[in-house]
Amino acid sequence: MAEYNQHFEKALAFINIYRKLVDCHLVDFITEGLWDKCLPERLRSELESITDTSDDIWTGNDTDSELSNFIRLTRSLSLESCPAVTWMDDLTKLLPQSSEGGSIENKLDVRPKSELMNTKKSHEIEVLGKVIAETALITRSLVIDAGAGKAYLSTYLSEHFNIPVLAIDSSQVCHKGAISRQEKIQKRKRPLTKVRYIVQELDDMTNYNKMVNIYYPDWIVNKNLILTGLHTCGMLVHSVIKAFLRAKDINLLLVVPCCYHLADETLSGRWNFTKNARMLAQQSIERSKRNKHLSPSLFYRAVLQVILRSMGQYGRRRRYYNAKIGRGGSLNNFADYAKCALSKIGVDKKQIPPAYALQQIYQNHMHFEPKLRFFQMLRIHMSSVVEAAIMLDRVIFLQNNIQCSKVAVIRLFDPALSPRCYGIIATK
Repeated sequence: MAEYNQHFEKALAFINIYRKLVDCHLVDFITEGLWDKCLPERLRSELESITDTSDDIWTGNDTDSELSNFIRLTRSLSLESCPAVTWMDDLTKLLPQSSEGGSIENKLDVRPKSELMNTKKSHEIEVLGKVIAETALITRSLVIDAGAGKAYLSTYLSEHFNIPVLAIDSSQVCHKGAISRQEKIQKRKRPLTKVRYIVQELDDMTNYNKMVNIYYPDWIVNKNLILTGLHTCGMLVHSVIKAFLRAKDINLLLVVPCCYHLADETLSGRWNFTKNARMLAQQSIERSKRNKHLSPSLFYRAVLQVILRSMGQYGRRRRYYNAKIGRGGSLNNFADYAKCALSKIGVDKKQIPPAYALQQIYQNHMHFEPKLRFFQMLRIHMSSVVEAAIMLDRVIFLQNNIQCSKVAVIRLFDPALSPRCYGIIATK
C-alpha cells in the first residue's frame, strides 16, 4: 500500500530532523550539554520561558506554540495515525474465509485461565489467541509458535480450541517453565495433547516444515501452517519474516514484535537506527501519561555522570565514566543513591565523597532538573515515530515480496496494558 510507504518516508524525514534527540542518552544530559545540542533554538527558547508545568502544555492544542506543533507532528507520524493500519474491527478482511460459510465466533468466547498469568499477559493471549484460533479452525491449520517462551499462547490454543501447536523457544529455562505450567493445568484434569515443545535456536534458515514432520508425523503438510509469535524479540522477528517467505506451506504470518533495541539492522536497509534510538522506541506515551511523574533516578543518574566524568579524568579510573550502573539502589536522596552506585561499579570506599559533598554536587545541578523533564517528555513523544519507522520497515519489506497477497500492521492490544500493541500480519 502506498500509505505505508508515504508514512514511512515522512517518519524518517522527521527523525532525521531530530536525530540528535533520538540518538542521545539521558545520562549525558548535563555532561554533554544535550539541552543546547539536541533541540532547535525556537523550541528550546519556548520551553525555557514556560512557567506552567501542568499536563496541559502537552495537549498540543496551542496553535501558535512550537511545542504544540512538535506534539501534533509526532502524533500524526505514529502508527495510530497511519491510515493504512488495520484495527480489530476490520481484521476479517485480512483473514482467510471459511469455505463452509457460517461463523465460529461462539467457539471463541473463551477467556484464558488468569490464575497462571498476569492481567497484561491474559489480555494479550485472549486477543491474539482468538485471532489465531479463528484462522486455524477455518483453514484446519497447525500453529507454529516461534519464540514461545513459557507457551502461554500455545497452551491457550490447545486447551480451549484443540488446535495442534508446535511451541519453539531457544531457552531451556522457558522450556522447563512451559512444561511446569502444563503439569499444573493437567492437575485440573485438562490434558494438553495437542502441544509439542521444542528447545531450538531459530534463524533465517530454520526449516519449520521439517520440524512439523518430525513432531507431528501424522500431519499432512499442505499449505496449512500458521506462523505466529507473541512479542517476537529483537532479530527473531526478521528471521520469522524471512522463514515465512521461504516456506511454501506457511500461509499466514502474525507476529507482535518487541525488544526493538535487540534488532541491530533494518530489513529495507533504508535506515540504521542507533541502539539509543531503538531503546527509545520501547517507551510508552500512554504509560507516561498514566504515571504522570518521571522517576527521580533519571536525574540522579545524570548528576552522577558529572561525578563519574571528574573521576574518569585520571589514568585507570577513566573506566568509571562509561560504567554501567543498572537499576536498584536507594532513591531516598541523591547521596545514598550515589554511594550505592559508586560502590556497585567498584570505586574504593575511600575515594567516594562524603554524603554532604555528594549532596552539594546535587544541589549545584538542581537547575537542570526541569529541563531534563521537558527533554525526556520530548523524547517519549518521539518514541512513537521511531516505533512507526521500525515497524513499517518490516511491513514494506513483506509488501515488496511478490509471494504476499495481503500485508498489514494491525492494532491488537490496549496500549495502556501492553505498550507493544501492534502486530504484523501477512498472507500468501
